[in-house]
Amino acid sequence: MPSLPAHLAEHRRRRHLPRSTRLAPWLCAAALAGPIAGSWANDRPFQIARTAVMEDDEQVWSFESWVERRGKLLGLSVEPEYTFSGGTSLQLQFTRNLDRSAGGLGQQPGEQTGQEVEVEFKHIFNHIGRDGWGLAVSGALGAERSKGDGTVRTFSLKLPLSINLGEGLAMLHLNPGLAKASDARRVWTRAVAIEGEVFKRTTAFAELAQEGGLRFGQIGARHWLRRDKLAIDLAWQLQRKPDGQAHSVVIGLGWYDL
Repeated sequence: MPSLPAHLAEHRRRRHLPRSTRLAPWLCAAALAGPIAGSWANDRPFQIARTAVMEDDEQVWSFESWVERRGKLLGLSVEPEYTFSGGTSLQLQFTRNLDRSAGGLGQQPGEQTGQEVEVEFKHIFNHIGRDGWGLAVSGALGAERSKGDGTVRTFSLKLPLSINLGEGLAMLHLNPGLAKASDARRVWTRAVAIEGEVFKRTTAFAELAQEGGLRFGQIGARHWLRRDKLAIDLAWQLQRKPDGQAHSVVIGLGWYDL
């Protein structure tokens, strides 16, 4: 299987993982940390993994925004989502990246400066609160324009499976899928994520994912400033690709049931 090209590597919010053995203890810790206070149907704070947790409320908006800092690269993203009836939702993502690097080693100064837009449709087939598990399908179309790579169009398809590990325990999310860039071959993708409450109104989460030859991992925490309405999250991420690795810090803010 070929490695994912550099421009698709930078796509999906610059998110790819280290070896799973290095973050596996964090996944176990999050699963055993404590009772879960209720999951969010919106996919944040996960970056690659999608969830199959059906909203109790229908015909509502949610809004996510986050800032990512990775070396000289600063990214700002906003993501509104509308949940229709019957477990169907439509999500838009807008991202602006500012690269302050000086270039070198075959790279232009600021070559990652650009913008990205993505639209994602997701349908959840059953209610996890009733069945103990949820299955969904998620399809996304995107376009990214950067100084170094020009315009790249992308497509991805995922089959999220969410599993309630037991009353008062954690929630597990599994995602097989595929991704295709406009000038590259199709690659298989996979992701696993877990979440669980560790303190009152504070949830720990961890995520591992792989897209082609690129890997991503993150650990972090989300605190509900207002239960099920307003949340803030902080995450540390590490991505690895054939030519090296990089880490980043992400701060996010989300409003729900608007």
